[in-house]
Amino acid sequence: MGRRGAALLFFTLLDTIYCLGLLTAPRPLTAFYAWMNDLAPLPVWAACWAVVGALCLWFAFQLYDTPAFMAAVMLKVGWGFLSFFGWATGAVARGWVSAVIWLAFAAFVFLIAGGIPPATPRSARGRPAWTR
Repeated sequence: MGRRGAALLFFTLLDTIYCLGLLTAPRPLTAFYAWMNDLAPLPVWAACWAVVGALCLWFAFQLYDTPAFMAAVMLKVGWGFLSFFGWATGAVARGWVSAVIWLAFAAFVFLIAGGIPPATPRSARGRPAWTR
């Protein structure tokens, strides 16, 4: 599996926990969750996190894992920009904090990914001939 696969397992855990957090958000909702719920119901957002978590899990055991890293980066960038937009519009008082955290984390995922696409394949052994 290697370091990249282990990183994807970490992202699987993170995205799955965040998905569960969205599904079980206590009422009344925090300002950010209430604003996000106005844009789309929280279960829709939770599904986005679940899909990315599932992609990370699947690709953690694959030789070509770039799609999972791309999805993980895009989700966190999107969440960061939505946090920033919520703050910029005045809907979420401290949205800039979430924006900085999620955008920094997206940069971290990007760095772990080696700048997408991966620098080198993990191993040609065991791969179909058409992928070598």
